Amino acid sequence: MDQRTSTAVPPLTESDLRLLRIFRSVAEAGGLTAAETALGMERSTISRHLQSLEIRLGARLCFRGPAGFELTEFGQRALHAAVSASDTLDVIRHELNLARNVMTGDLHVAIADNCLSNPQSALAKALAKFRELAPDVRVHLSIKLPNELLNGIAERHFHLGITGATPGHERLEFRSIFHEAFRLYAAARAGAPPVRLGELARDGYAVVMRTNDQRTQMLARRLKLQRSAVAFGLEAVATLLAAGHFVGYLPCHYAKALSHMYALVEVGDAEALAYDTIFSLVSLKDRPLPPSAQVLMRLLLDTQAAHEAAG
Repeated sequence: MDQRTSTAVPPLTESDLRLLRIFRSVAEAGGLTAAETALGMERSTISRHLQSLEIRLGARLCFRGPAGFELTEFGQRALHAAVSASDTLDVIRHELNLARNVMTGDLHVAIADNCLSNPQSALAKALAKFRELAPDVRVHLSIKLPNELLNGIAERHFHLGITGATPGHERLEFRSIFHEAFRLYAAARAGAPPVRLGELARDGYAVVMRTNDQRTQMLARRLKLQRSAVAFGLEAVATLLAAGHFVGYLPCHYAKALSHMYALVEVGDAEALAYDTIFSLVSLKDRPLPPSAQVLMRLLLDTQAAHEAAG
């Protein structure tokens, strides 16, 4: 079947929408086998449904076989259309439920790790209020790295996100809600003088860099330490620091929360390396949010403002 065709796509039916939902599940899972559990179907059945959809649309959606699974260019456009159709149906269903004073459905939210321990964040309070207003909405909460979170919102896997990533995506809207202070930390050494910036190299420290974090990579170049380590996530950074003779960035609130278990201390004379990150509530500009997402967004903004006003 040729990927490109001059034949127009026929008017879509309810059966076509079902096939598009199946195709979306396969595409997001990354293959037929991976989608079997989510769809509750055998691979052969899923394959027949994809073939039926390709015949209806008149073009190949994906390459599937021993070489792996890959969307065609048409398949990528079809996936975007499938997600848009699903969003539209969700909005319609939510609106009809609201007419009956009922709010249901699934709400997908992604956040950065360790938001809970940040005293500047009112996320838990907002979720508590949301639970009272919409007890029948099923919330899916995921912890994601900044790039994964932003891409997930852009690709419509998440309705909302909270991250410290710098605004710069034209399709995404950023609303500042709270900040997070980062400082340079290391483990205190029993019976030894305080850890100081100018003595890190002499004392054999290794710098901890975070995956896909340019700031920690710049730190490594600035400190000029011979040894380094790479961490995926803040807990990985803290674990290395707690082991001793590692130095790296941690949020102040997170280091304080660990202080009763590990002797993490700020590195002396490193004030110039400190920085703050602004956390934002992120959404997709051209995506119609369901009422549940609109309610949570309003609660997050209002609760955060009240939290800051209360000091």
